[in-house]
Amino acid sequence: MSSPIAGARDDEAGGARPRLSRGRWALVVAGLVVLTAITAWFAWGFSSQPARWQDVGFEVISPTEAEVTFDVYLYTDEPVTCYVHAMNVQYAEVGVAEVAVDPADGDEQRFTLGIPTVEQANTALVRGCAPQ
Repeated sequence: MSSPIAGARDDEAGGARPRLSRGRWALVVAGLVVLTAITAWFAWGFSSQPARWQDVGFEVISPTEAEVTFDVYLYTDEPVTCYVHAMNVQYAEVGVAEVAVDPADGDEQRFTLGIPTVEQANTALVRGCAPQ
């Protein structure tokens, strides 16, 4: 059986973590403030977008056509244009299309859009939506 070192406190006995100095605590707090600011900046940027989209699926119709289905959620009263693209197995863009989204048709809309392609596509996705 081992006995503690004479005159040693419990927190100095083997295995205890050392306490942080005031300078180290200041660095920890500063790091947390910076991380919180970065998170808030990204959240504000995403929340101020006029539209959000969600890919639902795609279908390769033929070597010269693909079809993409996606949902659009509008946060503005202005029309928005959504851009879609089809890609091959090497992630090269083989077809593009766009569709105008009218807010008069509702805040949530589903689109199925054909994309003409120059070679067989492997996938089709929404590239983005932006105000007109």
